[in-house]
Amino acid sequence: MNKKVILLVFIIMGLWSCSHDEGYGGLASISGKIYGKDFNSSGFLVNEDYIGGVKVYISKHGETNYFDSMDSAYDGSFKFNYLHKGTYDIWVFGDCDYCSWDQVFVLKTIEITDKKQEVVTEDFVISF
Repeated sequence: MNKKVILLVFIIMGLWSCSHDEGYGGLASISGKIYGKDFNSSGFLVNEDYIGGVKVYISKHGETNYFDSMDSAYDGSFKFNYLHKGTYDIWVFGDCDYCSWDQVFVLKTIEITDKKQEVVTEDFVISF
């Protein structure tokens, strides 16, 4: 085979391998905190603070299936590391006494535009 053809094949493979879809394998991260509000049966706020143990989900933007989840730390914080550039959906569930399934979800769409970007979202505010 001609050396120029082999070199061209390696260059094309190198360029092709540099484009990545959303998901793990990159150097970026998305972090945030979960803030909870506790209402009594009459609907009055009785307590509020950052809360741990809340399941946080992440998926590619527009996908219904998540590719990872984690529980928030004791201070309400979470962080998804090693992400590629792209658009992600992150969501949490909270209690909702007047909803048909007794829960509601809070969704945020986050875009990572730089391969080493560290995105910090606004707090997720849920009721519990």
